[in-house]
Amino acid sequence: MTGQKFSFRANIRLKDIIGQGLIQNSNIAIIELIKNAKDAGSRKVEIVFRRAEAGGPGSVLVIRDFGKGMSVTDISGKWLNIAYSEKRNSRRSGGAYYAGEKGIGRFSCDRLGKALDLYTKTKGGEWTALRIDWPSFEVDDPDRQISDVELFPRTFPILLPGENPDVAEAVSGTTLVISDLREAWGLNELERLKKELERFIIDPEGQFSIHLKSEDVRDKDGNLVFDGQIENKLLSRIDEKTIAIHSSISNDGSLIHTEIHHFGEVILSFESDNRYSELKGIKAQIHYLSQGAKVSFKSITGYTSTDYGSIMLFLNGFRVLPYGEPNDDWLRLNAKKAQGNARYLGTREVFGLVEITDDNRAFVPVTSREGVARNLAFSQLSELESDGSVDGAYLITLVRTLEKYVVEGMDWDRIAPENADFSYEEILSAINGIVRSGSKGGQYRNVVVNESKLREIARQKVEELQEFVSNLLERVADKDVYDLTKADRRDLKRYVERHEAALVAKTEIADAYRDHAKTETKRRLFAESGRSSDDRRLEEMQHLVGLWTQQIEDELEGILLDLAAPTFEKDDIMSRLRSAHAMTKKINKLSAVITRANFNFISDNISHDIFEFVDDYIGDLVTYRIDLTRKMSIGFVNRDGTKLRLNFSPLEISMLLDNALANSKKFKASKVTVEAHSDEAFRYLDIIDDGSPLTDKYLAEDLFNAGITTTTGSGIGLSHIKEIATGRNARVSIFSNNIGGTTLRLSWAK
Repeated sequence: MTGQKFSFRANIRLKDIIGQGLIQNSNIAIIELIKNAKDAGSRKVEIVFRRAEAGGPGSVLVIRDFGKGMSVTDISGKWLNIAYSEKRNSRRSGGAYYAGEKGIGRFSCDRLGKALDLYTKTKGGEWTALRIDWPSFEVDDPDRQISDVELFPRTFPILLPGENPDVAEAVSGTTLVISDLREAWGLNELERLKKELERFIIDPEGQFSIHLKSEDVRDKDGNLVFDGQIENKLLSRIDEKTIAIHSSISNDGSLIHTEIHHFGEVILSFESDNRYSELKGIKAQIHYLSQGAKVSFKSITGYTSTDYGSIMLFLNGFRVLPYGEPNDDWLRLNAKKAQGNARYLGTREVFGLVEITDDNRAFVPVTSREGVARNLAFSQLSELESDGSVDGAYLITLVRTLEKYVVEGMDWDRIAPENADFSYEEILSAINGIVRSGSKGGQYRNVVVNESKLREIARQKVEELQEFVSNLLERVADKDVYDLTKADRRDLKRYVERHEAALVAKTEIADAYRDHAKTETKRRLFAESGRSSDDRRLEEMQHLVGLWTQQIEDELEGILLDLAAPTFEKDDIMSRLRSAHAMTKKINKLSAVITRANFNFISDNISHDIFEFVDDYIGDLVTYRIDLTRKMSIGFVNRDGTKLRLNFSPLEISMLLDNALANSKKFKASKVTVEAHSDEAFRYLDIIDDGSPLTDKYLAEDLFNAGITTTTGSGIGLSHIKEIATGRNARVSIFSNNIGGTTLRLSWAK
């Protein structure tokens, strides 16, 4: 027997294993055929059921696309070549890999019905038709091979009238006419299919559509129940009904951007470097489903959230099963929740979508349609890390951050507010804990806080707590401890826990956060400045004190001259006194910073529209700064309504504006216009005066170097302006105007 050659043989029953055995159910079979249509470049797919309520003889399912179609050569060399797929090592236009890469999705036709009539046409080519009777392969014969069944495609130049009404004339495309259906497609089955297709469709760009029609199922008025485009209304409406976290990893894999949404409004956003080597091109949104949100969920979808599913995964535009199915817990949230019910979120409390655009085959679907390969990319996305924990995986950190906000961030009512409101420091303390929960010890930046919305939420929670306490006291006031109901004991426990948490929270704010704020301020103002030393920072502040002191002297001299005159106007003197008083208050605050007695003032950043702040500040100057406005008119314009929300220190921006206006005054300007405007690339803040133009003695950019001056001054003002502007991510420039004077420009890239 030695020396004989053997090889694998494909028995005729291989068809059953690949088709009816491998493809789990009829809904998945239809989805596999839709994937093939989209991979073929079709912008839409039409699904039509006819005489299908009972299945069996006479029943028909038509799946029609308008993609690139196939030639006879394609059918013989590719479509009939089991497990062959030209898509395996090629890509769609735009770079993404195809969804179908195994070469077995075509056997979905066998899963659905006993016979297939395939009609296909390439652009400019002929029509090709192929008939397959699947029972021809259902033969128990060990010697009969799958290739023994001969198939005979035929070609024809045009569709003959009445040849097959299910095939529409088209430039190109493929129509599958599946008959003698293996299952019934009545109301319940079509409802389940529609639900599955709705969950399958994630197409925010509107580039692909599915139309579902059944000619059998009608309502009491005789109208078709199923005859329309499949839409996922959930995506467009769920955000405004929930608290959610949205996150994305950039296409180049360098950056993670994260936002927390509170009923559709962004209340916090921040960025961090991407520490996941295999993850890029990912978008994720995870929604917390409160009881009210669950009611809205059912109203939108027609299904309860538990029946619909949890956090679903999409790869290159297609849903990957079983992730997010009603009984699937691929992120193991329920196991964590079992450790502490109130602190963690389980699959019944979250709904989410994870969309991956994978141009590098980091995620590999497995042949069984049971998810993707558990490789390094999948591990970084969702699974255990080397230390045995899941807390470091990307999606888990998002869930933990959402939990932090839902469980603790919304629990700010446990903190007694200062002066009947929450201080900015208290707000940042809570936000800092939320951000840190997702940073895994890494660096985060560009933190934008919607302070006004957070205060509104906090105040609402305080009111709810006060109402809760009032109702609780009223319920238990006259009750003996033994008469308390189960609900009374539960609420009393909640009350005690909240007060205990309040003490902890106050301690954290007083000790940890205030120390942190001081450290961060010192680091930013003194230690971290690579371009200036502590001495230079102090020199800049002293320069401002000098400016303001000179302004006070000018006002006092003016008052003395007025008083020495035979007659004087009381209103003029009062105006000068108000201006001097305002300058004195600034000096007091700034001197506290210089002597390091109070870092909080300069570190108290606000999140606000900077152009609106400048408008308000200019308005105050016009009202109180007689020293400036007596000989120089100052105004603010924002003709195109430009807006730019930034985190900034009001003191620093006031320093910048005071320095700029002082320069205009030195150059004998009689008019200064502060103008906000924008174009396609930048947002601008221009300080335009009609004073002397720039000298040719220095290059314009050199004027921002400390010590360079065109007047008798110290040359510190413009260098300080540049430093403040750079700290707010702005470019700064200065140039002469065509009609005289100069423009100092701050620009922010869009």
